Amino acid sequence: MLLRIEHETVLSYDSPVFEHVFELRMAPVSDDDQTSLGYRLRVSPLVPSTPYRDGNGNRVELITVLSPCQKITVRATSFVRTHRRPASERIAEVRVVDTGSDQPGALDALEYLGFTSLVDRGPWLDSLVSELGSSGDWPLEAFVGKVTALIKSRVKYEKSRTEAGTPASEALKLGAGVCQDFSHLFIAVCRRIGIPCRYVSGYINQPGEIESHAWVQVWAGAAQGWVDYDPTHSCLVGDDHVVVAIGRDYGDVPPNRGAWRGDAKESIQVGVRVQAVPRLPADWIDADSLPLAITGRDPSGGGGSRRQGRPSVRQFQRMLYRQQQHQQQQ
Repeated sequence: MLLRIEHETVLSYDSPVFEHVFELRMAPVSDDDQTSLGYRLRVSPLVPSTPYRDGNGNRVELITVLSPCQKITVRATSFVRTHRRPASERIAEVRVVDTGSDQPGALDALEYLGFTSLVDRGPWLDSLVSELGSSGDWPLEAFVGKVTALIKSRVKYEKSRTEAGTPASEALKLGAGVCQDFSHLFIAVCRRIGIPCRYVSGYINQPGEIESHAWVQVWAGAAQGWVDYDPTHSCLVGDDHVVVAIGRDYGDVPPNRGAWRGDAKESIQVGVRVQAVPRLPADWIDADSLPLAITGRDPSGGGGSRRQGRPSVRQFQRMLYRQQQHQQQQ
């Protein structure tokens, strides 16, 4: 399946801010299950971008906007061909006992066993896992289904109840959450049992989906490696899912993260559009071999950049760096 993905993020401020430094994770990966055929990034105002790889191997763009501004627009467009291997066939013979960190070849998965501030643990997790009973001899596919059913018996899908920084324990306590929360809870259960599991940030081709999406990858042993599973939709992942980044939790993979100086209130608007297309446009052929495209223009429509007054020294000293808002994955 060939998919076109458009992801726009608009950061607005009620007064000028400056020295805005942020990073983006919006470029789809190329691996055994998908191939990125092109990725272009456009930032307004016009600024350079520095790409690099983070500790998990994800592509990151580092953006710096030094001049005062009240609006930053980021548009990422990509084409991805998905060719995912049938997950049910891959794990047909895999049992939970085969996925533990003590099994041969599990070295690469060990770092996805630890708990974090978002995938936290406590008596609540012990109680939740005890409801599963003994699971060692279960087929892996049956196990992920049972874990999902257990989580959904306690948590309902509901927007605006949690935030990007809500830990798994709080989502369980609230009894509500979105894909990010379902993924964190699923990961917590797996790690408590001893199964390596990691967080996935990406996109899904589904009517009405206007945000980035999140799911998990479960370690299925050295022979099969990582297998994608979507707890929100209770399914093994197919060609409608596109992987962008992986990590221990959402904190490793936010689409945007940064800080800025100024005395202003920030608002964030996000829009995502994913659609299947019949072919790659001619002007996108060999796009990956071209330099990263970054364009920008004066929002007023003029030919040059719009200048704003720089704050005084006294104002500058009073302005601390402020954290950029994250976009919660729905």
